Amino acid sequence: MYCNYKIYYNDSFVLISGDRTQINKNFTRVFTEEKEIHDFLNDPSILFDKETTGNIFVACCKPGETMCGILENMEIVIAGGGIVTNENDELLLIFRRGKWDMAKGKIELNEKIIEGAVREVEEETGVKVEIVNEKPCITYHAYRLKGRPCIKETSWFEMKARPGQTHLTPQTEEDIEEVRWVKKGDLKNYKDASFLLIWDLLAKYAVNPAT
Repeated sequence: MYCNYKIYYNDSFVLISGDRTQINKNFTRVFTEEKEIHDFLNDPSILFDKETTGNIFVACCKPGETMCGILENMEIVIAGGGIVTNENDELLLIFRRGKWDMAKGKIELNEKIIEGAVREVEEETGVKVEIVNEKPCITYHAYRLKGRPCIKETSWFEMKARPGQTHLTPQTEEDIEEVRWVKKGDLKNYKDASFLLIWDLLAKYAVNPAT
């Protein structure tokens, strides 16, 4: 069985896989030949131009090695975040810069990722975390940080909030305008105003991916 690797960029994604049965009309570009894959890996500038969109499929025999090849040549930003639910099985969302998102942030020097993820949730939302699943889901996002091309590697941990937390405090200095508990049945209403990466996480953990 092949492993899939996904890098999000400009609200699209690159899928690196050895499973060619996944190639479909959802991809605007498909790289299958060794030369074109090599060229893309050596010049992935389209991931950082803030203009190019469209999903890309990279078909290769060793997707893990291909993914490592991309990461080796990039500045990696390590981040942690929370997929947080409460006792009412509602999910915690934040509204920042015109999009619905989930709390996350950069891990500090010498800080454990899981501890940093909890810290970011509590700082950005005011919600105190009671339980954390120690096995994260990891996502990759290509972006520019102060003009430099970077890959953000975010470890998302499933978290359970302490009961009775209805007073939510957005961290306004991080441009967070609102924090909200959302019923899982209502999450589909947030799809159009969420980043693709965030929606994929919501679909995986909280809603039917087909909705």
